[in-house]
Amino acid sequence: MRTPTATRKRTGQEGIALVLALLSMMTLLLAAATGLLVGSSSVSAMRNYRGAGQVHFVAESGISEALQTINGPGVINLQNDVVNQWGALWGPATHGFAPLSGFSYVVTPIATPGNTANAGRLIATGSGLEGVKNIVVANIIRSNIPSTSPGAIYLASDANTNATFNGNNFLVDGNDHNYTGGAGPGAPVPGISTRNDTNTQETLNSLNALQKDNVTGYGYSSGPPIVPSVKTSPAAPSSTLLDQMINDLLAMPRPPDDNTKNITGHTSIGTTAAPQITHFTGGSLTIKATGSASGAGILIVEGDLTIEGNFDFKGLILVRGKTSVTELTGNATIYGSIWTEDLNLTVSGSSIAFYSTQALALANQVSNGAALPAPVRVTSLVDCSEVPSGSGGCP
Repeated sequence: MRTPTATRKRTGQEGIALVLALLSMMTLLLAAATGLLVGSSSVSAMRNYRGAGQVHFVAESGISEALQTINGPGVINLQNDVVNQWGALWGPATHGFAPLSGFSYVVTPIATPGNTANAGRLIATGSGLEGVKNIVVANIIRSNIPSTSPGAIYLASDANTNATFNGNNFLVDGNDHNYTGGAGPGAPVPGISTRNDTNTQETLNSLNALQKDNVTGYGYSSGPPIVPSVKTSPAAPSSTLLDQMINDLLAMPRPPDDNTKNITGHTSIGTTAAPQITHFTGGSLTIKATGSASGAGILIVEGDLTIEGNFDFKGLILVRGKTSVTELTGNATIYGSIWTEDLNLTVSGSSIAFYSTQALALANQVSNGAALPAPVRVTSLVDCSEVPSGSGGCP
């Protein structure tokens, strides 16, 4: 028989054991909760770390797309051709990032004060899941190596064009020629280049069987069958960009505007020793059969350009006119390149259009290297999460 003292002793021991058991369970629960919290924090930290890496890659992808957008047509003046035109060039402000769902980027170009024509930066903001963001800044500068011309003759209009070829004595050649004689060092470009496949096909269909070997250059094949050098250059400057580029060139030092409509005598509009920017504003320009005209540098014509007589030019010819005509029907010899917004192109007579980097160098000389659009290059790439605010071009 147990004594009351023994019973109380056993009951006390059981109570202590229960308390100890409860304390042990609480300790285990606390440890488990702590473990879960630490694990959750680790998972969250790992996810945030991975997200930060992903969104940085997304921001850099935005820089890459922006560079492709800019360098397709090239740049004469960064402020005018890129910053002021960014809405049309870039499209919707936010671009989705296809490889990763929920990620996107925005890119903003800014020109550098004091050098808005040649320098600036691209600010790309990448956004991802759970509000993660990253900003990458690419500091850029216009290259001093101009892009090649889209073609010996470039039709810049997106609207349907109409090319007409008469006779079999003309020549449009996209192979590089020196105006001093011999082959030039540049790679071939198309003889004729257009903005879209519709205009390319229209131009090809306008060449008869005897004329196809009169348009040579990049992609030409002597056959059989003969394949003329007529190509599509969708990344070349649009009419809108060409308008702006012409305005950029007209802002440079040059002779006064010329409203002459007819050139009939021995007229010189620049020489290889002294090339110039010549701007004809009469609404059309006709070079007639009498006399012999010549020029070098950059020729800008507002409206029709009709060459009926002898004309020798070395450099870049730009024809601005939405519904006008460019006619090379006389004895024209053009070294360089012809860019036209016109819807109607006529090539006939003994006209010769030679692509020439040597001649385009004269155009660049008179325009301080800005006759042809040039690509931009990145001078530095900055991850704004790794530098103090305000440094490296970061916000």
